[in-house]
Amino acid sequence: MPELPEVETLKRALLPLVKNKSLKEMKFFRKDIRFPIPVKKLRDALTGATISEIARRGKYLLLHAPTGAMILHLGMSGRVVQHPSMHPVEKHTHAVFHFEPDTFLHFIDPRRFGCILWAPDNEGHRLLDHLGMDPLDEATTPKALKVLARKCKAPVKSFIMDSKRLTGVGNIYACESLFKSGLNPRRLAGTITLREWEIFLTFLKAILNSSIASGGTTLRDFFTADNTPGYYAVNLSVYGKENQPCPICQTPIVRLTQTGRSTFFCKHCQKK
Repeated sequence: MPELPEVETLKRALLPLVKNKSLKEMKFFRKDIRFPIPVKKLRDALTGATISEIARRGKYLLLHAPTGAMILHLGMSGRVVQHPSMHPVEKHTHAVFHFEPDTFLHFIDPRRFGCILWAPDNEGHRLLDHLGMDPLDEATTPKALKVLARKCKAPVKSFIMDSKRLTGVGNIYACESLFKSGLNPRRLAGTITLREWEIFLTFLKAILNSSIASGGTTLRDFFTADNTPGYYAVNLSVYGKENQPCPICQTPIVRLTQTGRSTFFCKHCQKK
């Protein structure tokens, strides 16, 4: 699944293509993806409108126009790529957007867990209203995390992957940042000290920024706007490496299941 760095990478790739550009035409090839596509609202609000900015909220992209924002979410396998015309060249192309003068962006999603929605100004949106802190925001501090986790009895891995608390941190980056911090993923979030949150947040931000700088994590289904894959996977320490030696102590990496997701960690390096 595309995670925060992949979405941030896509945002940065799209900015020079659509910022301050008029959206000339839209085509939709199905009525829904994960949710119904509000085709009429999108056409009424966006045809001929200028995109003033692209923002990211967790794993959502918001293309801001004068009266609101188009919301894009990549789901499990979605991507937005450039092609030379409005004609869909891939089977799972669900929408095409034509920006001036001749930029054509194709929204492709084989598994159809993504979405294309509309959020009018000053009305919010149910998918965005309850999102938690963004790990890259200045307001996300060790103290803020400690206060948020004060009475939490969930494991710290579940806590940091809860989008209502900390938005945008998916499974790969949760495993990697906990490993770098030396924190056991089963440790209760409410027991993490301020110093431990400081160490964790430092590593989380560093890993996310490193991944963004290198184009996101190489996943089978993820491609950037120019249709090239990300390149961060070669630097992963524990994720997907069950029974392989820990890069620090050589102890075999362990996999366990937490809230339906695989967690990879080192029993020796992540004792606390």
